[in-house]
Amino acid sequence: QVPRMNYGKKHFENEAIEYIKTIWLNLGFKEMHGDMVQTAFWDLDSLFVPQDHPAREMQDTFYLKNPKMGKLPEDLKKKVKQVHENGGDTGSTGWRTPWNEEKAAELLLRTHTTVLSAQTISKLKKEDLPLKFFSVGKVFRNEAVDWKHLFEFYQVEGIVVDPNATFENLKGYLEEFFKKMGYTKIMIRPSHFPYTEPSAEIVVYNQERKEWVELGGAGMFRPEVTKTLMGFECPVLAWGLGLGRVAVPYYKIEDLRDFNRNDIKQLRSMKKWLLLPR
Repeated sequence: QVPRMNYGKKHFENEAIEYIKTIWLNLGFKEMHGDMVQTAFWDLDSLFVPQDHPAREMQDTFYLKNPKMGKLPEDLKKKVKQVHENGGDTGSTGWRTPWNEEKAAELLLRTHTTVLSAQTISKLKKEDLPLKFFSVGKVFRNEAVDWKHLFEFYQVEGIVVDPNATFENLKGYLEEFFKKMGYTKIMIRPSHFPYTEPSAEIVVYNQERKEWVELGGAGMFRPEVTKTLMGFECPVLAWGLGLGRVAVPYYKIEDLRDFNRNDIKQLRSMKKWLLLPR
């Protein structure tokens, strides 16, 4: 019997990441990069997440002990304070609670890659538009680990900053992406997020489980986010998707923890990513 010959290859999760990046690059998007350690200001406050939101508690977010505090952008912290307390010049009433600068300066492991979207749009000028950006990066959440939850995972992020963008355009980008990922049944239904309105969640039909599975959230950034960070109002389409859940059907993985297993047999037997961008 001829012995099996093993060969070096990329981790199957990295293959999926490269394919996903190719999809967005082919659609004309630019890639965003940023640090995993962020201030609560960028991760939460700049996105109009109230300072008493449950997601900010220690049981949901990993905060750093040393160093504990970071610096806030001087040109934006006053605007963010105003929009939280009274809506600033956005026409909103804000959260009507005092905004704590020290709380905003706390360092944490980013809970979503939307922090990169906030930092990106804060640097844009009106004459630069329209522009499209994406990122694929690790995020961290203090969650109980089970077959569909990890405390460290990759998120696929995207934004379209365009004066003429509509919610229909958002649906079109998401449907195009999931079709290229091999999904045939896609549904976008209403949801709620603090920083988008309207908001939606993306669910797809899992052929193996014979059920609809939620894969991420999407929406249009609220004026409390766009006008505060950019200085002018402009439609911004945004979405964030869990990469593991998106790639599970292709690899026929039932448990997200399999992405991190130290199992050489699994790594050798996992099929290569053979889907091609269309």
